[in-house]
Amino acid sequence: MNLLQSWDRHLNVSSLIINSLLMKRLVPGLILIVLVSSCQKSISDFIWERSYGTGEAFFIKTAPDSGFIACGAVEGKPYFIRLKRNRSLNIDFKSDNPGLFSSAWFDTSGYIAAGNTNGKMLLMRYSAKGKKLWEKSLDGGFKIDYTNLFYTGDGDLLAIGTASPDSSDSGATGLLFERFDTTGQIISEKKTMETSFISANNAVVDDEGNIFLALTRKYSGSKPRASVAKFNNLLQKFWETDLYNNPEFGASSLAIEPDGSGNIVVAGNTEVMANDGKLNNSFLVSLSGNGTINWKRYLENSNFGAALVFNSTGDLMMLNRNCFIINIVNPADGIDAGKIQPFGLCDSYHTDSKGRGIGINYDKNILVAGTRGGSFYLALKSAL
Repeated sequence: MNLLQSWDRHLNVSSLIINSLLMKRLVPGLILIVLVSSCQKSISDFIWERSYGTGEAFFIKTAPDSGFIACGAVEGKPYFIRLKRNRSLNIDFKSDNPGLFSSAWFDTSGYIAAGNTNGKMLLMRYSAKGKKLWEKSLDGGFKIDYTNLFYTGDGDLLAIGTASPDSSDSGATGLLFERFDTTGQIISEKKTMETSFISANNAVVDDEGNIFLALTRKYSGSKPRASVAKFNNLLQKFWETDLYNNPEFGASSLAIEPDGSGNIVVAGNTEVMANDGKLNNSFLVSLSGNGTINWKRYLENSNFGAALVFNSTGDLMMLNRNCFIINIVNPADGIDAGKIQPFGLCDSYHTDSKGRGIGINYDKNILVAGTRGGSFYLALKSAL
């Protein structure tokens, strides 16, 4: 071996030693960075969570067997799923047509799911084993995005079809009311047409058949306005109350729930002033049975009050759309009673984790539905 070869070999060995020492210091650091980054993206304090394909869940409800049902859209088609108490699959089915399911009802004989397909109201009946029994597509004369479904007794149901409050449309729309039975026979139909845009994103029906709607209105050249309205069981409007009607600030009503004391609570979003301009803020409003406002509360910056439920202790829980943040308040006065942030590092201003539905199961734990990472997403959070 000549001197030049010996010197090259010495340099190569030295280089390997230096690189090895550097790697021993750098690799653990790099691994730590990767692990921390990965954990930051995935850490949550849900006790169970699962995705079921590309899409979004819009509705979730506890089942009598302590399991739960949920529905929405997967791969652009209406999707329904029922899970057992241990969260194993009981049944699921998906429509062949494009669209989504936004509400569902079931008994021991089967399931009825409601939503939209091609801008029309979609109603579908399935057997207890998931076999399709009948399907109806109903034209409201305007684009229907969501359908709220209610069982009204004696085998009859009420479906309310509406445009999405997030729609960019500002033209004439309306509300489609359909009464039908479990065989699919239409009992009555009413179309409430408006000269401007209206959306009833959520609704509730009381024991007397009165209907309370969380409304968003849009008039040409102005920002959306949030309101709530009461209809009787003959679909006659009793009253409508504006919640936020300042023409400089947009607002939408997205969720509604009775408090068991004759009052109605409404959640949504409204614009508020910030240092860098306007931003969305989630809100809660309590109204009496005659539409008088009891109290108002602003809650989360850059967020939307998406769904409401009362927990086992009687407190009101509001699910925010962004990051699945849950606010807990006293329903009597709206005073803060706590907050749950299941994703510690989730940024409400920029997130793909969005909640749509909330419920309480028979173990008093919290169920949520929505989308995360672009997937149909369900999760369970301990109430403790």
